[in-house]
Amino acid sequence: MIFKNTKPKDLACFGVTTFVLVVCFTLISVLSGFEHESQRYKTMMVTVVLVFFFLYLVYEPLRFLVMAIDYATWPDEDQPYKAERGITKPNHIAYLKIRLRSLRSELLITERHQNEKLNRRYKHIAGDLLLYGSYFVALMVVVVMQEDQCLYYNTSNMQRLFRDNTSVTYGLSEVYFIYQIHYYLRITMIEAFFAPNTYGYEGWWAMEQWQKIGVIRLRQVRPVHSRNGLRDPEWDTTTYSPEWRLPYQRLHYTDKFWRIYDPFRPAEFEITFLNGLLLNFNHWGYLLRYPELAGYIVLLMSTKVNCLKQIEYLKSYSWLNRNTSALFIDFTMYNADMNAFTVITLRVENSQFGVQLPRVHVDTVRMLGSVETRSGFELFVLFVYTVLVIQFGRGVFSKIWHDRTALHEAWTLVDLVIIVLNIFLLGLTIMRDIETDDLSDMIETNTRGQYLDFQRPLVLHQVLGIVKGFLVAITTMRLWKVLQFAAVFQHFTHTLFYAWRAVASLGVIILVLLMGMGIALAVPNGNNAEVFHHIIQAVITCLWYSVGFSGGIKPADFFHGGRVLGIMLYLVLVFLLAILLMNVFASVIYDYFNETGRDLKEQAGVKQITFWEFLRIEYVDVCTRWFRCGRKKYQRRGRTVAQNVEWTLSLQEEERLNKLPKPRISDAERQADYMRRGERMFKLMSILNAQVEMLERLVLGDENGNLPTPQASDSDPEDMPEMYRKRRTVELGQI
Repeated sequence: MIFKNTKPKDLACFGVTTFVLVVCFTLISVLSGFEHESQRYKTMMVTVVLVFFFLYLVYEPLRFLVMAIDYATWPDEDQPYKAERGITKPNHIAYLKIRLRSLRSELLITERHQNEKLNRRYKHIAGDLLLYGSYFVALMVVVVMQEDQCLYYNTSNMQRLFRDNTSVTYGLSEVYFIYQIHYYLRITMIEAFFAPNTYGYEGWWAMEQWQKIGVIRLRQVRPVHSRNGLRDPEWDTTTYSPEWRLPYQRLHYTDKFWRIYDPFRPAEFEITFLNGLLLNFNHWGYLLRYPELAGYIVLLMSTKVNCLKQIEYLKSYSWLNRNTSALFIDFTMYNADMNAFTVITLRVENSQFGVQLPRVHVDTVRMLGSVETRSGFELFVLFVYTVLVIQFGRGVFSKIWHDRTALHEAWTLVDLVIIVLNIFLLGLTIMRDIETDDLSDMIETNTRGQYLDFQRPLVLHQVLGIVKGFLVAITTMRLWKVLQFAAVFQHFTHTLFYAWRAVASLGVIILVLLMGMGIALAVPNGNNAEVFHHIIQAVITCLWYSVGFSGGIKPADFFHGGRVLGIMLYLVLVFLLAILLMNVFASVIYDYFNETGRDLKEQAGVKQITFWEFLRIEYVDVCTRWFRCGRKKYQRRGRTVAQNVEWTLSLQEEERLNKLPKPRISDAERQADYMRRGERMFKLMSILNAQVEMLERLVLGDENGNLPTPQASDSDPEDMPEMYRKRRTVELGQI
């Protein structure tokens, strides 16, 4: 510890000096007349913290590296030895204090505490528990703090507003035919966003807090061939004239009105590394998978009149026809009060049956994470988390530096994965903030007629969530390893180790039966029941129903293929899978738990101290120093000391008589308990003797504890009692 060998007087002086400095700086900052804005004050504090991080992470290692090179190249061999600070001059009083402290420690340390191998193991566990436990708690706080549960309500409301009919808008769920898409675009996507509000300007009719950023993008994907069979379709990239005619002819008004009159050219996406990394994904539709970087794009205008002209033009020249595979409507909204973005993707799939399959996808996220938008508590939590991550990395690299063989251990590799994920998390956060800031600059500098693609920062935000999930899972697994000192965790771990083969085999049997039941239910019932319309969904429904959940499943869904077949499949699902196999699965795990518990009891052997007993003895000085005020003071209660002792012994005797009889112990245990009590009595006697001698030297001796030399006596030493004769011999020997 830092203040282990420091005198109490020096500690008091340090505490008073620190208090005076803190009070002075606080008064100067508050009463000096300078007033800073809260945002600027946060920026100043963050800058100071970053300077300190740079000082201790970059400057200090370089300074020590230069000093090490200097000392290794030109060592100073003539430097005299200096004694350690804090060590007092040896005398009788200092010796007795050390002796008294040693005797008190021996009184606490029993024979069971003298297993050095177990003590070193517990010491290592205590350090790991402090390191991984504090990091795990900080990680949980960071994850919970960055996830706003209130965003769910906005996501749900947005889905309802664009999916269902309202008194003003046309719901996407009511779009059944391809010609209805134009009505939806005109009513819901144009007129609803240019409705006059109470403040006199045009905005969204539903909620004035939400403002559309940029314009709306319409993107359709078209296959080259209308018949593809079982293979994936090839998406068309040919440039067409209006009404999808060939060859393409460039018209004289294309350059001036290209946004309105030239939507038949394929989309041009900038080929960059980030676009290929972040936007090279597919939208999973009901029928096909649709790429993000493909299709024909129309950007609506920023005024209502021009938007209506565009819709009429698209309708007149059949921009949407039978060869349209899917239409995507993309736009972004922002709420300044909540500091939240809503990225909305409306998809309409044109099925082979002639009907449309709509879907509303809404993502509400907070992507502006600068210093100005964070609270003081969030900044403090991030600061603590950063310090703990640095401490965690320092501990891991220090272990590898001193023991190179630790690099081949599996748990060391897990620690390195945690560090890499934290670095990856930092990089993704910086990339997301840069992307969001670039889009914000475009909003400030460019016109309202441009489309702002928030898909890249949205994908980065989603990847951040995935990385956080992996980080929480791996940290939990690492903390599980540290907690193996507890019997509960040992029991569970041993059970998983011994039972994984049986559990895995039974799980495979249940999975095969689930797949068979799912296929058997999907074939006769898939065209009539939503829960069985796809094989994967049918398997999930069977698993859902087997573990006891029946919400959304009606018994009539089983009988579309016939009543007899439905009853047979229902009985197999309920009795064979839900009752028999699930109970067998639980019984196997229960049997292994019992068997592992018996094995652990047999392996226990000699009773050892627990981890908490080790902590109580190891950190007894810390508890005594920091919880000194919690000690119970002696209360006389109007009695003498002898009366209080007698009263306490009588209470203990009554408590012993009222307790249930303890189980009989063996003669060996009784003998060991007798020896332990005897040793404690002798140690207590040694403590009392040391205290009496210290008191005598403090009262009768000088400042160093030396007793005065007794005057010469004419009495014969042989006439003195034996106890005093031994005492005098010891004193003369010390002199």
